[in-house]
Amino acid sequence: MYSIRQHIREFIWLLLGWLLLVYSSNLMTLTRFNEKSIRTVHINSGALGLLNFLLFYTCLRWIATPFFEKRHRTRLLVSVLFIIPAFTLLKYGFVKLFFAQDLLYRGHQIVNRQKVHVYTSLGEYFISGLWSNVIIVIAAFSFRLFVLWLQEEKRRAVLQQQQIQAESGFLKMQLNSHFLINSLNSIYSLALMGSPEVVRANKTLTHLLSYMVHQPSDISYRAPIGEEISYLQDFVTLQRLRTGYNEGIVFSLPAILPDKAIAPLLLVPFVENAFKHGVSNRPGRPVTITMVCDEQQLSFSVHNYISGQQRDKTGGIGLDNVRKRLQLLYPGRHQLDIRDTGEEYFINLVINW
Repeated sequence: MYSIRQHIREFIWLLLGWLLLVYSSNLMTLTRFNEKSIRTVHINSGALGLLNFLLFYTCLRWIATPFFEKRHRTRLLVSVLFIIPAFTLLKYGFVKLFFAQDLLYRGHQIVNRQKVHVYTSLGEYFISGLWSNVIIVIAAFSFRLFVLWLQEEKRRAVLQQQQIQAESGFLKMQLNSHFLINSLNSIYSLALMGSPEVVRANKTLTHLLSYMVHQPSDISYRAPIGEEISYLQDFVTLQRLRTGYNEGIVFSLPAILPDKAIAPLLLVPFVENAFKHGVSNRPGRPVTITMVCDEQQLSFSVHNYISGQQRDKTGGIGLDNVRKRLQLLYPGRHQLDIRDTGEEYFINLVINW
């Protein structure tokens, strides 16, 4: 529901737009600029322009809008058949009262040797003015249809954004639960071995979970690239604690990071997949993680040798979901290449900022 203030604001903006349109169109059709032609422009665009706008706004506000809301065809027909002749008569009376010499005067005739001034009659003015008023009514309905179309497009965009947000949140939730299960399994393995690194691993996992929990649900949110790298480093630390082989993981990062941001938790599924299905306890067959980042793009690659005990060859739910997230978050701005040779697994992701 519009408030009175909103209606007044709408009226003023429409009036200004209307006057700008009619003045510019009448001025553009002038062939001579003199006092008489400028006066005619002011009469047609200013005085009659206000009456025409009053017809436009009346039709827009009290005929077109109710019709598109309730679809009362009988009311529409009666309203249009009344308002068009009524405004035609109103304009004729206004012109005859104030601007008869400018707009109605047609010259003179000699009748019985006397000069008789001739003016446009009501019938003649009614026929010519009727069609111009019909055009104004059509313009009001067309404008209302255009506004309704814009509102519908905006509503669809909002619904689409909400759907994308929900899908992204669901995929993110699946990835988080997937990661949590694997991390708990890693700490459980350390506990079974009686490793003194359990406390450190638990602390690292706490940092990881804190980062995950504090990420906004807004799909447009982007985390600083430095925070995402710190998250990956904590994850890699957790895996090193689990395997006990620092040499089994090679993590290469750029020395200088650009001032860029990335969708949070987007890269870790690739690393997680390498540890889950690869070999990370053999220095000669390490998991290799490489990131190259500049002002134009980010390149992220992961390479691992495939373990003979891997449970699937597709990467499971993690990689499937990260593909969908990339489509939602970076449509047309990313390239993901995955290659499986049977013995080695290569992943390369390029994101254009």
